[in-house]
Amino acid sequence: MAASLKNESTVLRFDDTHSQRSVVLEDDGRVAYAYLLVEDRIVGDVWLYNVAPTPEAPEWPDRSKMPFLNPRGFVQTNTVEPRITHTALIRCDWDDAGVDVLIDGIRVARLATGAKPGWSRLALKAGPLARPLSEGVTSG
Repeated sequence: MAASLKNESTVLRFDDTHSQRSVVLEDDGRVAYAYLLVEDRIVGDVWLYNVAPTPEAPEWPDRSKMPFLNPRGFVQTNTVEPRITHTALIRCDWDDAGVDVLIDGIRVARLATGAKPGWSRLALKAGPLARPLSEGVTSG
């Protein structure tokens, strides 16, 4: 089953027209992440959502499982996240400090230079993959 999930990959790139920054969004059919790039170097990243079933235990002790699914204790389960697709309405709101990522009008992530991890709408608590977007992080 994991092989069939892997085949449904979507990678999208959004460039800031006023700087050398970009956002890359990737949904590999198993898990989704956002990456902030400056001159094509990753300077920030954040887990967005699991596509595969959310595991009970963390995967991050086993680097062969990268990119990691976020485990149950770190994931909000009472909300539905819009998926990254080629037909989704995706907007990046840039400011001097970073970028907000919106999918279908919903703010799903905040990335900033040096923020590894950044902030995700679906993060329940801070962990190595994401911090909760609700933790006082404002846009602009």
